[in-house]
Amino acid sequence: MAASFHPLERPAAMTSLQLIPTAASSTASVVFRPDASQSTEALVFLLDGQEYGIALHCVQEIRSYQAPTRLAGACDYLLGVMDLRGEVVPLIDLRRRLGLQAAAFDAFTVIIVVSLGERRVGIVADRVNDVVALPPQQIRTMPAMTGGPDQRHFVAIASIEQRSVVLMDVESLLADLQCEVAPALAA
Repeated sequence: MAASFHPLERPAAMTSLQLIPTAASSTASVVFRPDASQSTEALVFLLDGQEYGIALHCVQEIRSYQAPTRLAGACDYLLGVMDLRGEVVPLIDLRRRLGLQAAAFDAFTVIIVVSLGERRVGIVADRVNDVVALPPQQIRTMPAMTGGPDQRHFVAIASIEQRSVVLMDVESLLADLQCEVAPALAA
């Protein structure tokens, strides 16, 4: 990725960073597995003090936060919709969706536009920390948990330089979000 920035020193002029998919990218779900034969690239972002990672090939672009157009009667984590070059894209506060405290929007808040096939959603994150290549030996299977239904979106834990990053299954998250926000978008 040519455009690189330290998360605490984001250039003021940067409003969008578009990620161009490589030939190896596909719309198939990437499951972070310790038994994989090669490294998997992930975008690491921060939510409420915890680092999360998603498969890089699912990330269409990263944008500075801009307030969305609100929708009356929408669930609390559907912040509204945004115009992405003529396409209406729902904007999700992933903190609220996961039962965390609502985001406090500041200069470091970003929108991660995630895309799988025809499905697109903007996810609000506190900031983007890193893009990393995760070799299989850094990935551990997520232990079975008895938490809420959202726990199935957490598929693995990566150990990166003394940090633990929760890896998410974007495909299952987008499928749930599509079912949950469709009524509000249709209204």
